Amino acid sequence: MGSISQLTIADYPLFSYKNGYYQEIANLIFLPEDFIKEVRKNSSRNKLVWGEAYKRDKGSYQFKGYQQTVAICKQRLEILGMTIQKAKREFPIAKKIAADDFFYSFPLSKFSFKNYLDEISDIIKKGEVHYDQLYTNFRESLITGELGIYGQTTASHLYSILSCVPQDSVVEYDLTDIMDGGWIKDNVSEDINLEKILVLTEGKTDVEFISGSLQKLYPHLYPYYHFIDFDEYKVESNASALVKLVIALAASNVKHPIIALFDNDTTGIMEMKRLKSISMNSNFKILKFPDLPYAKKYPSIGPTGLKTMNVNSLACGIEMYFGIDTLTKEGKLIPIHWKAYNEKEKKYQGEISEKSYVQDTFRNKLKSNTVSDFSGIDLILTNIFQAFQQ
Repeated sequence: MGSISQLTIADYPLFSYKNGYYQEIANLIFLPEDFIKEVRKNSSRNKLVWGEAYKRDKGSYQFKGYQQTVAICKQRLEILGMTIQKAKREFPIAKKIAADDFFYSFPLSKFSFKNYLDEISDIIKKGEVHYDQLYTNFRESLITGELGIYGQTTASHLYSILSCVPQDSVVEYDLTDIMDGGWIKDNVSEDINLEKILVLTEGKTDVEFISGSLQKLYPHLYPYYHFIDFDEYKVESNASALVKLVIALAASNVKHPIIALFDNDTTGIMEMKRLKSISMNSNFKILKFPDLPYAKKYPSIGPTGLKTMNVNSLACGIEMYFGIDTLTKEGKLIPIHWKAYNEKEKKYQGEISEKSYVQDTFRNKLKSNTVSDFSGIDLILTNIFQAFQQ
């Protein structure tokens, strides 16, 4: 008879595969550390898959497979560029492919993306399954087609389903039978293929604090990113050098996904503008640190003394994103200090005063388990996560 692998989303069975499994699905939503082995009661086996076969079975088995939450699987698809808007845009493309190939005998064209989501949501909620190849109507074809339509990409298909169930639901890929049957190796998690996104910044402190924050706040997404090592490879660290590095990589026709991240200050924005006139492939994303709400009215020190002003685009280096708690000393915000005047931009370049104090305070914050303000750095991370959704 062979062995079967089975993905379940909110306990609904999908993507059955005889004597193997779908590696593409594993690559899209799981990491090696999501692989688990645990002893479970036979009676706990999914009834939509096994029916009543194990209802009174008092024995146990060792589950082997991947496990994660719907919310985290969705986030992983999102950093690879998938959104509900993109899934919606791709839906009519899939319908056209199905029509061109005469795949359905009923008029698929009359069903909208909303109809599709409503239908699969109801199917999952009611636990409707069958193993007959029925394509007589839209609902039956969805049950037969793993809740997808002919012509959909795997990422769009998965994301649509994940959007229709509670976000705290469990996603499991049960590989028990195919592992026990010897169809795949025990260390299957080594086969997860991650194409890491390379993040390039202006300097090594940017790398230290962004990667450290990513690891602390989003450990389930951290393995998807790789940051340049300035020390080991003696890479020049400033905005101008970042521009040169990006141009060199673009000229080399590098296909790897790359994010270039500039400071939200006068120099960073000026240098970033140099890349606007250069044609680059879609695997390059040029970003700057986002504007900060609390930077709109922030104390600064210049020739005219202390002045409160909007320092976004003028003086928001990485330290400004450490949070109000980190930027406060003895009850007062540590001010921006204005430095050189940029003749080309007709603007001053500023940076936080007491930079070493602020950096050390944030390093301690990263090590601490207490609740702290990470709202500023989270804006940067959100920008990174959304880079390939555009």
